[in-house]
Amino acid sequence: MAWNTSAKLGNYLQKSPLEKMYAKCMFKRLGARSTKRPATWHSKTSRLITWWLIALVIAGLSHIAIPSYRWTLIHMFTLGALTNSIVLWSQHFTEKWQHSSPTATFYRVFVWRTYALNIAILLTIIGKIFAVPGAFLVGATSVSLLLAWHGVQIARQITWGKRFTHSSLAFMASAFSLAVGAILGLLVGRGHTDLLRAHLLANFGGFVGLAAMGALSVLFPAMWRTKIRWDLTKYALIVAIIGLLLAVKFYEVGVLVYAFAWTLALIGFLSCLPPVLRDPRDRISFPAVSALAAVIWLIGSLLRLADGHLPTLGLLVGFGAQLLIGTMSYLLPTTIGGGPTAVRAGLRELNRAALFRSTIINGGLLVWVFASNSWLKVAASALVCLCLAYLLVGVPRAVRAQRAAMAQRGADNAGVDKAGEPRWGQVTAGVALLCALALVFGGNTAPAPVSTPVAATGETTRIDLTMHNMHFMPSSVTVPAGNRLIITVHNNDTQIHDLVFPSGSTTGRMQPGATTELDAGIISTSTEAWCSIAGHKMQGMTLQVLVDDESSPAPATPQQPTQQRPKDATDIPHAVDATLAPAPAGKVHEVTIDVSEVVIDGRGRWTFNGGLQGPVLRGRVGDEFRVRFVNHGSMAHSIDFHAGIVSPDQVMRPINPGESLEYNFRAERAGIWLYHCGTMPMSMHVAAGMFGAVIIDPPDLAPVDAEYLLVQSEVYGLTGSAENPVDPAKLAAGTPDAVVFNGMENQYVAHPLQLRAGQTARFWVLDAGPNRSLSFHIVGAQFHTVYHEGAYVLRNGVGGAGGTGGGAQALGLLAAQGGFVEAHFPEAGTYTFVNHQFIDAERGARGQVVVAP
Repeated sequence: MAWNTSAKLGNYLQKSPLEKMYAKCMFKRLGARSTKRPATWHSKTSRLITWWLIALVIAGLSHIAIPSYRWTLIHMFTLGALTNSIVLWSQHFTEKWQHSSPTATFYRVFVWRTYALNIAILLTIIGKIFAVPGAFLVGATSVSLLLAWHGVQIARQITWGKRFTHSSLAFMASAFSLAVGAILGLLVGRGHTDLLRAHLLANFGGFVGLAAMGALSVLFPAMWRTKIRWDLTKYALIVAIIGLLLAVKFYEVGVLVYAFAWTLALIGFLSCLPPVLRDPRDRISFPAVSALAAVIWLIGSLLRLADGHLPTLGLLVGFGAQLLIGTMSYLLPTTIGGGPTAVRAGLRELNRAALFRSTIINGGLLVWVFASNSWLKVAASALVCLCLAYLLVGVPRAVRAQRAAMAQRGADNAGVDKAGEPRWGQVTAGVALLCALALVFGGNTAPAPVSTPVAATGETTRIDLTMHNMHFMPSSVTVPAGNRLIITVHNNDTQIHDLVFPSGSTTGRMQPGATTELDAGIISTSTEAWCSIAGHKMQGMTLQVLVDDESSPAPATPQQPTQQRPKDATDIPHAVDATLAPAPAGKVHEVTIDVSEVVIDGRGRWTFNGGLQGPVLRGRVGDEFRVRFVNHGSMAHSIDFHAGIVSPDQVMRPINPGESLEYNFRAERAGIWLYHCGTMPMSMHVAAGMFGAVIIDPPDLAPVDAEYLLVQSEVYGLTGSAENPVDPAKLAAGTPDAVVFNGMENQYVAHPLQLRAGQTARFWVLDAGPNRSLSFHIVGAQFHTVYHEGAYVLRNGVGGAGGTGGGAQALGLLAAQGGFVEAHFPEAGTYTFVNHQFIDAERGARGQVVVAP
């Protein structure tokens, strides 16, 4: 349970007035004040936080298989773990600090409201990532209403004049902030991009930030086991709310005011530390260091946010995750209680390797922010996650230790040692481990070309650079040798871009409209910088930096790309179902197409709805298609339906991550039509898998025994990542590693199409490209019907000129063309279908039709 109010705190807590008050509020035995309070309400709701953290770890390990995994992981943490934590502890602290006396009914309602909140959170996440109709709307609206209800309940418990009334008011404002932020998130999901910043500020600045500031006003000095000299949080909360309101109209000014509020609070927090520096003892603990570091990360992230960047890592991990894990490491033992000895036992378990873990968490985050080597980033982030995840191991250990200590109460408690001096060697070990990672992963890059050293002049060259229409303007700059180059970069394009130098200096990804300053360092030789987002460099987003005493750098000698071996039939455990269902009934077809960047069967793909190719849409002439297009990728994407006659200005525009649009069209003409991403470079986006088929049946389509769909496309690079699925050199050279039907080479050799002797089949065929043509042929069969680009070339042996008894051997298609052929299979056997341009058949554009007797 918790400490008795009469328990002696001994050496664990100082006898300051603040600590006495905190012990009285926090540590008295649960239920001692009121017999109406159910003993399990706290445990019922607190275990939800642990479940969300476990789910987050599992999702993180399997993120490749999760659609829109970045959005999913972020919201599992913020909407799942953080929201449950804030709702639980805001009620706990308000009740203690306001000396309220909720009834048993209140607690039952609180528990069920918390369960309903988690159902709403699950609906929101599932509805978003799987595009479940109505789920996202219902979930987000329910989250908003339930948090508003929680805010009202907090307000009803507030008594004016109490010492910590301002903290309870912060909890109330926090709850209402998420009520607003959830609705803003719903609107952002529907394409209102101007609300994205407001969504971020309401949720993270209002909900998380205000709750954190209100709680830390008491928790910070308690964690450091000292008293606060200058309690500035009351004033900081007022300034923070003013900053959030200002940000609605004056974004940068509001964020800076909000950052100043946290700086003001930090000054007050730091006034706690002089006694700690004079007498550290066991005061320098994991919860205490985590709270201090989290506030510093928040202030730094806010300054970056005001400068036009989105410091996701700093906000989520440096501030949010570190503060959550740190405070839980302190609060759980003190809430379980059992007396001073028992609480010390629990805190000891959660404080193991405290300074080592804190060093790895904060040092690892700095490595991630400033390192350019991707493997070093992965290694550092893995260590950070392991140190944060220790909570899931430490909590059961702490519970067991406290129970054991309570069982020995009155006996010999010497087994629970008092903590000693801070173990500074753990800091050294953490720094040494991070340095070792830097040497291992940062030192294995190829040596830079030898160049003549140039002495620094001590002068600085400053330039303005604009990103627009997939180009840098200017595209080249001249700098005196030895000058430092400072570039002010403006993203005036509609897409996300960045600027990267070979040295690793980078702007980071810049949202449309953002401005930032990049220090490119001392320029001693001519070099080239570029946009690192996949395909943008190929589109011409390069910047030539020339020194004034050198000629332009000689162009590199082009190298022939190395071809990779496509999969053979033995490597393919499953195949895309090529069977085509009839057109659904009804004149209106509604569909959601969701962009995600994933790895499928070991290959990076940019996908429509997570498949090797987009979903098949089928209808009849006159049908209406209502498409909701959602971008959950990491860059701008778009969609272009050849089946519709629409103005491209709005519906085909690129949309940035988190945005969506409505694309409606009416099928005016029959045929098989391509749809694809139209964002430049189009060849890369199509080659990455962003294409699909729309089939509009001709009015007099004859019945057949089976229908199949085969879409040819090309694969450039067989080992790409989700971020870079296409080899740009091979794409530019026009040398695909594989040419495939329905997204994977040779899959219908491993898993043939099935027919029976005497059956007739229709094969709808589309060439998605992006570059190569198709000559579709079935070995051993002839086509009695050929439909090419909306017209019958041959129908039941009758040609367009009226001749009878004719047949066809191949359907020829250029990129973006389509049609169908019909063939009769009178005899059992294995019939191979191929692209009769045999080099492409040998690259994988082949399959089999097995005809059973």
